Amino acid sequence: MKNDRLEKLTRRQLARLGREYMAAGQFIGRTGYAALRMKHGDDAYKDVAIENWMYASPVYSQRMQRAMGFSGNDIPTIFKGLQLEVGFAHQYFDVHFEVENPENGRFWLASCGPLLETEPRGEQAVKTMCHDIEDPTFDATAVATNPRARVRPVHRPPRVPADRTPHCEWSVFIDHDAEPLSELPGTRRMRDTVLANLTIERPESTEPGGMDYYDGPVFEVLQLEQLSHAALVVVCKELALQFHLLINSLMLSIDERYGRESADEVAGFQMTGSSWVISERLCRWLGNEKQGIDRVIDILAVHPAFQPAEYINLSLEKTGVNTARLNLQPCPAGKELEGYGWFGLLKTGKTEGLEALVRGIDLGATLQPVAGDGLSWEIDIDVSASAAEEPLAVQIAKGTVLYQTQFKDHIPLLQTV
Repeated sequence: MKNDRLEKLTRRQLARLGREYMAAGQFIGRTGYAALRMKHGDDAYKDVAIENWMYASPVYSQRMQRAMGFSGNDIPTIFKGLQLEVGFAHQYFDVHFEVENPENGRFWLASCGPLLETEPRGEQAVKTMCHDIEDPTFDATAVATNPRARVRPVHRPPRVPADRTPHCEWSVFIDHDAEPLSELPGTRRMRDTVLANLTIERPESTEPGGMDYYDGPVFEVLQLEQLSHAALVVVCKELALQFHLLINSLMLSIDERYGRESADEVAGFQMTGSSWVISERLCRWLGNEKQGIDRVIDILAVHPAFQPAEYINLSLEKTGVNTARLNLQPCPAGKELEGYGWFGLLKTGKTEGLEALVRGIDLGATLQPVAGDGLSWEIDIDVSASAAEEPLAVQIAKGTVLYQTQFKDHIPLLQTV
C-alpha cells in the first residue's frame, strides 16, 4: 500500500515540512563531514565536500526545473533553482535574489547559518567553507543551467568588520567568452542512478490557492507558502530526493578515495546523528496531535529517510498499544546497482541509524528485526525507559545553530489567489 501521507497534508503543513526537509539536507552534511574529519582529517573534508555537492547538485537542479516549470539557460532559471534546493535551506540561510537582466544578477545573504557555526572555529575554517568549497560548488550548480554561467563574490567572509552584513554577496552572470565547464564523472554516475531518474507524479490539489508552477518573475525571497498544494507535494518529494542524492554522492566520493567500508562507516554515523535530530524536529512540526506509538507511525510516514514514497516503499502497521511493525518492501531504492544510501545500509544489516531515528521520536522506542521477514522490524515503546546518553553523532548534530533554529510560518501567503 502506497505511503500517501504527504498528499493528505494541508498547504500550511507542507510548507513547514518542506523547510524541515531543507534543514535535513543540511544535517546530513554536518554529521557526515564530522565523521569524515574524525576518520580522515580536515583536508579530506574539504575535498569530499566539494565532490559531494558537485556530484549531486546539477542532477537535482535540473529535476526541480522540470518539476516546477522553469527550465531555461538564463539567470532567472539559476536563481529559482537555488531558491528550491536544500543547499539554501530557507531561514537558515536568509538569501535575497535580484535579476538585472536575463544574463546578469546578484544574490546576497543577510544572514548565513553555516557561517555563524563556523566563525568560532577560526578564519581558516571560514576560508575553507566560503572560498575553497563555495567557488567550485556554486559554479557546478550554475552550469547545470548554462555551462558558461559563473558565480563570483562581490564580498564574502572572513567578515571585516566582524559584524558586517550582509554576510556575503555574489554576482551571477553568463560569460560568453568563458570555456564551458563540464561535469565530473561522479556527476554522470549520479545521473545514471535509479534515484535520479525517478518519476514523481503531480497530484491534484486538495485545497485552493498558490502557484502551481514557478514560471513567472523571480521573487527576491520565495516562501513555500506561495506554492499550491500540488506544487508543495512535488517540491517536498523533490527535496527528499535531493537529500538522498547527497547521501549517495557523499558515499560515492568517500568510496572512490578511501573504500566502501569507510563510506559505510561515515554514512552510518551520518544516519545516526541526522535522522535522530530530524525526528525530533518533525515531532515539533507535528505538534501534540499524537503520542506514543501513533506519533512514531506518523513521523516515520513523513521522515525524509523514507521519502519520496515513489522511491522507498514503506509499510507501517500498528500491532498493539505500544507496538508497530515497519516493513521496507521491494522498491526502486533496492535496485540501485551501487547500493549506496541509507537503504543500502539497512539491507546489509547496519541498523544503528534506524534505531536512532525511532529513538529521536520516542526515547523509549526499541527496534527488533522480524525473523524471516527481510527488511522488517517490530517497534516497541518501553514507557518506563529512562534517558540514556545520546550517541556522539547526535551530540554533534545538536551542537549546531541549525538544531536551535525555529522556522516561521507565512500564514498570509496561504490565502486563496
